[in-house]
Amino acid sequence: MDENRVVSPWPNIVSLSRLLAVPILTAIFVCWGSGDSFPESWFWWGALCVFSIGMATDALDGYLARKLDSVTVFGRMVDPLIDKILIQTMLILLATSPWTSALVPIWAVILILAREVFITGLRGFAEVQQIDFSASKWGKGKTMSQTIAIIMILGGMAFHGISMAGMIYAEICFWAIMIATALTVFSGLDYVIKLRKAIV
Repeated sequence: MDENRVVSPWPNIVSLSRLLAVPILTAIFVCWGSGDSFPESWFWWGALCVFSIGMATDALDGYLARKLDSVTVFGRMVDPLIDKILIQTMLILLATSPWTSALVPIWAVILILAREVFITGLRGFAEVQQIDFSASKWGKGKTMSQTIAIIMILGGMAFHGISMAGMIYAEICFWAIMIATALTVFSGLDYVIKLRKAIV
């Protein structure tokens, strides 16, 4: 590393700020989404905006890191971890909500969560061994598919309300989650194979 290079803290600050979306989303669902009556449209719009803004900062911190020549090991490890925390929080909230649980099966969330924990552990091991474990195209596709599926569900609920349950759009959202789950598992296997080759 160039000793004269000044590493800007802003990329990591932006990454860490994404964590603020987690307690906000949790509070929205716990305080206003756990009753017997279907939540009003502002509930879904609010969750959609908070989640979308949170995920949008993922592109911003990467841009800043490259622009300011401030790519660090800490950033490479923390950035995908924060993505996982935010996305998994949203999936758990959707899977446990009576209004969206049919679209986000709990078994799919458990499978995704198990994969994320396992791969995060492997990423930490790879960094210690100085093995390149940067996000692959499958890993990026996995994150994108999960994000799109969540936005589709929140957006559908915001636009259509409780009537969405009887629409074909609900089926599309369900299969979006299934595709995201499949990509999650496949990308996990891809990482394992790549790490094994790197070690051998």
